[in-house]
Order: sequence, then C-alpha cells, then structure tokens
Amino acid sequence: MPYEPHASGYTLRDARPDEADAVGAVVSAAYAQFEPDYPPESWERFFRMVGEAGGHFEHAQVIIAEQDGTIVGTVTFYPDGSLSAQGEWPEGWAGVLRLAVLPSHRGSGLARALMDEVVRRCREAGIGKLALHTTDFMAVAKAMYERMGFARDESFDFVPRSGIHAYGYVLDLSTYALRDGDN
Repeated sequence: MPYEPHASGYTLRDARPDEADAVGAVVSAAYAQFEPDYPPESWERFFRMVGEAGGHFEHAQVIIAEQDGTIVGTVTFYPDGSLSAQGEWPEGWAGVLRLAVLPSHRGSGLARALMDEVVRRCREAGIGKLALHTTDFMAVAKAMYERMGFARDESFDFVPRSGIHAYGYVLDLSTYALRDGDN
C-alpha cells in the first residue's frame, strides 16, 4: 500500500524488480555530483556500482518515491542489515543504502520522507537500531541524519578500495520520536 507523506503529489512504495534500471538511473543522477570528490581511478567503478539496483531486491526493500508515474527518489532498506554487505552490522540491526533524490526534486523534504518511511518500517518490524554510512562530502545527507538523531559510531567506519572514508552512523529507535503526523 502506498504511503503519502505530503500533499506534494508523490507516493512512496516498494519498487518492483523490473524497475531496477529506473531506480539505478535515479541513484546515478543523484550521485553524479560527487565525481570531483572521488579519486579518478575509483570513480567509474563506484558510479557503476551505485547505479546497479537489481542486486538488492533479494534481501532488501527498495523504496521509491514516485510522482506522476516517474521515480524521483529512492532508498534501499535492509531489515537485516547484516545482509547489506556494508559495515558488518550486528544481528537485529537494520541498514540503509543509496538514499537518492533527483536534483530537480531536492529541497522538498523527500529524502526525509524516505528515511521516515524506513523508520516506520523498522518500528513495525520491531527493529531497535538503524545503521548507515555516509561521507564528509555528502554534507546535506549527513546533516539530515544528524538532525534525525543518528549518532556517529566509529567502530563501524571503513575505507573501501576507493580510499573514501565511510563514517558509521546508528539511530537508536527506542529513543527516536517520529515527527508529528508520522506513525
């Protein structure tokens, strides 16, 4: 069942596997701005990897924001974060990857709505911790996560082959208060 967080005309729903290419295109469009922040020898491999959404459907819920039949945002939610292959999250923790909003739809609260949907699903499933990674150059996302209450957990930091430091963040859902109007 679609969840409508705003009157702005978009709905959130799970993507279908046949929409993997469209989801990947949204992630690629959103992440293209980070090319100058990556070592040139790592960029193409990273960019190709983030644009491949198809491999996530087996263990994750690929949530999309759709407006007028077009996918404008997405987030990949792993109810069992240990299956995300990102950060060795402990058993019982959820994980999130690839939060992305098309540049033309930024500033609308859509990224926060996608993250609030992940939190709602965690609560519904009885999950107590939600974890993710971000980087310094993803400053807007990092600031949003911190406003939401995600706390740094350096024990989950890692540096992949790209050489870009991935910072671990964890949200304790037992103390997290959803915004007014959220479930």
